[in-house]
Amino acid sequence: MKSRFVTSFLALLLFAACNTPRPAQQKVKESHVPKPQPTTSAQGYPYRPSTNKDFDLIHTELHVRFDWEKEQMPGEATLTLRPWFAPQSEVTFDAKGFLLQEVALVTPSGHKALKYDYADLEHLHIFLDRSYTNKETLQVYVAYIARSSELDSLVSEEAADDQGLYFINPRGETVGKPRQIWTQGESHGSPGWFPTFDTPNQRCTDDIYITVADSFKTLSNGILQVSQPNADGTRTDHWHMDLPHAPYLFMMAIGNYAIVKDQWRGREVSYYVEPAFAQYAPLIFGKTPQMIEFFSTRLGVDYPWPKYSQVVVRDFVSGAMENTSATTHYGRLQHDAREHIDSPEEDIISHELFHQWFGDLVTCESWANLSLNEGFATYGEYLWIEHAYGKDQATMHLLDDRRGYLRGARRGIHPIIHYYHQSADAMFDGHSYAKGGQVLHMLRQVVGDEAFFAALKLYLTDNAFDDVEIHKLRLAFEQVTGQDLNWFFDQWFLEAGHPVLDLAHGQSGGKYQLHVTQVQDLTKSPVFRLPITLDFVVGEKHKRVQVWMETADTTFAFEINGKPDHVCFDPDQALLCEFNSVIGPSTDFWLHQLQTAENFGQKAEAVAQLTRMPLSNKEWDVVLNQSQDPYWGTRMLVFERRDTLPESQALSLVEVALRLTADPKSDVRVMAIELLGERIPLLQQKQNDALKQRAVAAVSKAVADSSYVVGRSALETYYLLDSAPAVILAERLMTSGERHLYSSIARILRESNSPHALPFILQQIQDPAANLNIKTGLLRGFGPWLDTQGAAEQQQGVAVMRDLVINSRERWVRFFAVQGLSEMKRSEEIRKFMQDRLDVEQDEILKTAMKRYLDGR
Repeated sequence: MKSRFVTSFLALLLFAACNTPRPAQQKVKESHVPKPQPTTSAQGYPYRPSTNKDFDLIHTELHVRFDWEKEQMPGEATLTLRPWFAPQSEVTFDAKGFLLQEVALVTPSGHKALKYDYADLEHLHIFLDRSYTNKETLQVYVAYIARSSELDSLVSEEAADDQGLYFINPRGETVGKPRQIWTQGESHGSPGWFPTFDTPNQRCTDDIYITVADSFKTLSNGILQVSQPNADGTRTDHWHMDLPHAPYLFMMAIGNYAIVKDQWRGREVSYYVEPAFAQYAPLIFGKTPQMIEFFSTRLGVDYPWPKYSQVVVRDFVSGAMENTSATTHYGRLQHDAREHIDSPEEDIISHELFHQWFGDLVTCESWANLSLNEGFATYGEYLWIEHAYGKDQATMHLLDDRRGYLRGARRGIHPIIHYYHQSADAMFDGHSYAKGGQVLHMLRQVVGDEAFFAALKLYLTDNAFDDVEIHKLRLAFEQVTGQDLNWFFDQWFLEAGHPVLDLAHGQSGGKYQLHVTQVQDLTKSPVFRLPITLDFVVGEKHKRVQVWMETADTTFAFEINGKPDHVCFDPDQALLCEFNSVIGPSTDFWLHQLQTAENFGQKAEAVAQLTRMPLSNKEWDVVLNQSQDPYWGTRMLVFERRDTLPESQALSLVEVALRLTADPKSDVRVMAIELLGERIPLLQQKQNDALKQRAVAAVSKAVADSSYVVGRSALETYYLLDSAPAVILAERLMTSGERHLYSSIARILRESNSPHALPFILQQIQDPAANLNIKTGLLRGFGPWLDTQGAAEQQQGVAVMRDLVINSRERWVRFFAVQGLSEMKRSEEIRKFMQDRLDVEQDEILKTAMKRYLDGR
């Protein structure tokens, strides 16, 4: 799952086969028997073990239909189960906010009513007619009405957070927005639409019968068996999944979709999109069969499910969700050819697909072990990039993920396998995702490619259709390699933090010395045992050496013929660490590394170090020359830390930027254009006139770039360089239909005090046809600007924002309208409006924003 951590909205802006014999349990080595666990952590969070299993859930059969007006789902569930070990006379299902109609035992002679307790509206406790043993199978029938949109008033706040079933524009009140229904099971959403055992260590097969108006398409897990027209104008689709999977991976999606079909080795691969985007579906999703083939071959385990579908839904609560055989994606995945230039979204597609092995075929047994789903899926992104786009692109992705984890780690650390979490949702963080992926990459380096993928094949094969904890992964690697890997799994998965290193390079007695000190907080993190790889480089000759760091403070000495030109620490960027200080290397050292680097990571490190040093013009020329590198990521390095560039190199940097405004990669063009807007106004007048004319010509042309992001950057930079014609252009573009430019147009109109600013902004944020991104983009910064306008304009703007807060059907439009009001000068009118709305508001995110305003924050 691309969760709130990876693709939250504000970033827009990102997891025992019950009807087959259970495999024999592998023993954990005696040397690694877990210690007794305390009941709470230092933060007061409880110990959260795997859920005990009193029953084995074998099969779930659902019959559902929908009341769009009431946002309810009448359903019938038949749950086939047997006691796990001990005899059982009672069973408790997770079920949230249901209106129960019947609870019964299914017998050969019909339904036999059962007594039950459902006082908390969260747990359906059923008293069976007798005690059953694990040699017996029974079926429990529940008829109910799911009321997921009412959960706030029916169940606890924690239970209401995972609604499970979502109606989108159910009464068709929002013009231009489709009517849809979709579900989201992870972490605790599935009990919002059917009774089940809501834990990742249960698995079952399923049949789901979905009755909808004949105009709608449906999607669910497995294969569509029958699509049966009904006499009342509805249709019942029967979806069947004959392979066991966890209940949180059950899904439905209903809407007016175009279905674009593809295939992989004869199996259906399909893409469900709104009809307007059908022509773009092959562009967005077209690499999916290649990804399936690559992952199947690389893992040695074929894609395990009978089909693979992907559906795009409106207002999704996350980035995407890896439901078994049917992934749900958020709305931004649906885009046109020009948007695809900047945001092809391949990472999220590969991430969710890799989950079909890691998370769906083999599932974490508890949310504490979530990284066995999410760490693998994150690493799946790396593997696809490495295969499709090469090592440099993969390394850039790896380092981006690493920076993301390290930023989060500064706010707090915990083990990847984390039994003391606040809630399941709290596990969807940089540790489970980014750190998990980084640690898998290190494990690959430690054991080698052949052993790494052989161990993954063994892990997937031995644990197929089962749930796992971290030791199952360790045992697979130990069986393949013959090594005891407790040291690796203990320090990286079961301990918190990462090594923070001081490096000191030096030469003594004819030997090259490297002094390495681990300076992380050892009260929170261990002393790490580290395999350290070094490249000694003389001229263009590289000699690779590996050493092991076993203590917190180690000096390594190497017999080297002559002084190396540079020594590259961790040349493949495999080690998850950060550097507190690096002492000894000179400017020549880093310049040599930059010029002889074997990969993007080495160049990035050299540029980062060089731009912290005083450089001569000749040395800066070496850095700026990277703008001609074949790899686009390296070309962008010349813009890093440009604030350190001396005045004498300003002209050279601007010349580089002018050339790169025509770069084939849109990311590079954006950086170059933004640099022109930043630097040209700072040049001396004599220099400025000639360069300004060239820059204006380049950026005015780039407004019509094939890339939307380049176009926006170009329009705003045009305004910075030559405001008058840029304002005229912005006013002309107001009616051009180039909606991707609207946020930039609004910014220019506001800053230039154009009389068109307020009418344009109000028109767009009230336009039912304007998409969510346009509206939220225009609302950002609107409140403070409105404060600078006259009383009549302020009154008009406030009235529109108040109306959006009350009447908009789009949560994030309402949220940014609240933010807009909050950012204005405080007034009694706005305060009273916030207080009145707080008393009736149901949305927790909006309530929090209103409370912050009323509390003066």
